[in-house]
Amino acid sequence: MDYAETIDWLMGLRNPERTGLTRDFGRRMNLDATWRLMELLGNPHEQVRAIHIAGTKGKGSVAAMVESTCRIAGHRTGLFTSPHLVSWRERIRIDGECITEERVAALANDVRPAVDQVVSEGLRTPSFFEALTAMGMLAFAREDLDITVLETGLGGRLDATNVITPLVSVITTLGLDHTNVLGNTLPQIAREKAGIIKPGVPVVVAPVPESIERQMRRAAESADAPLRFATPFRTIETEPLSPDDVATGELPVLGERVAGQFLGEDFEAQVALSGRHQATNAGVAALACEALNEAGITLSPSALQDGLENVYWPARVELVSVRPWEVIDCAHTQASARALMTALRRHLEFDRLILVLAASKGKQVEAMAHELSSADHVVLTEALLPRAMRLEDLEERTHAIWRSSEIAFPPTDALERARSLAGPRDLVCVTGSVFVIGDLIEADMIPTSLCGPDAL
Repeated sequence: MDYAETIDWLMGLRNPERTGLTRDFGRRMNLDATWRLMELLGNPHEQVRAIHIAGTKGKGSVAAMVESTCRIAGHRTGLFTSPHLVSWRERIRIDGECITEERVAALANDVRPAVDQVVSEGLRTPSFFEALTAMGMLAFAREDLDITVLETGLGGRLDATNVITPLVSVITTLGLDHTNVLGNTLPQIAREKAGIIKPGVPVVVAPVPESIERQMRRAAESADAPLRFATPFRTIETEPLSPDDVATGELPVLGERVAGQFLGEDFEAQVALSGRHQATNAGVAALACEALNEAGITLSPSALQDGLENVYWPARVELVSVRPWEVIDCAHTQASARALMTALRRHLEFDRLILVLAASKGKQVEAMAHELSSADHVVLTEALLPRAMRLEDLEERTHAIWRSSEIAFPPTDALERARSLAGPRDLVCVTGSVFVIGDLIEADMIPTSLCGPDAL
């Protein structure tokens, strides 16, 4: 297969990321097909030195922070994340760069026969995510990397990445998401995330409610896994940016000044990601890096500082244009929508807020909309995929919340409409769906680099 044929093959595999998650899919989830797939490929996961990250919120940011720190410290790194914005190449990165189309095709040519063999043996057909996980494990094993950062796709216990036995396990902030598959209470979701805890492997956990802390302690004790709870870094307040402060052609990076401790030393850094929640993520990343240090991956305070200050994780309160401000953010839960609004008000001065909003099926859009209710105008739209919440449904469930709203489709028309309404001191923010942001980037409506400023 060439790259185009590889994409056609992957598109033919079951992919709940695009079609939506169902209770039936959740009931039938298991790792039998994944384990057999790895066995047929020579168990590449056993050759991967990894840190494994699960969580509801912040797992991508923490993964990016840890990978950035390790790479800046001189270690060869792998990074496996999901979903992607435009290209599946984004999911498998080596030394900070997306793998090439040729590499994707070569990996798929190795994995496809194993997938066919799994099916011929009567096991469940591996999913899109399982095939991508196998491709990632092969790529990382063949590169003989110092450390690979693996982000779970869904949950943890039954996620395809959970075949790994890592050097360190990490559980980031927990919340209610994918409740039709993972459970509709925090203890149920915590159980799924805690499923990545392995015997004897150190585990780092973000701050959680006391009841969940007890649950995590029990899970770690049963696996004889050393457990540490992270302390959020402290945020250092700064003045919000005014449009008048930005020179023509300049695009400032919104960031969060944080302070804390690393390896017993006082520590301060300008995280290149904005929002108070990034102080929590930085604290988790720092403690994870301490655990990696103990596992033989040498990381100094200066490496962590540089790693945080140079981390790149697109579409997380990312400023992409000035006059008017334009921000893209992947918020898709009530908590993340609240964090987005807090970040916008803290970092940017603006007269009016104009939202471009979409959502996926199954999301708690009313709760999200209440967090975003101070928007002056909202343009509702729909991503170009089956999993997208239909515009009529989104409008019906949220129209009473907005002071002013309209609908526009496709997403390119929605962004054009928002831009036409915005004055030079206003703020246009695209949020609610990573897939709409991907549609807009692919249509060249939003200027952003998918693999970091220097990678592509």
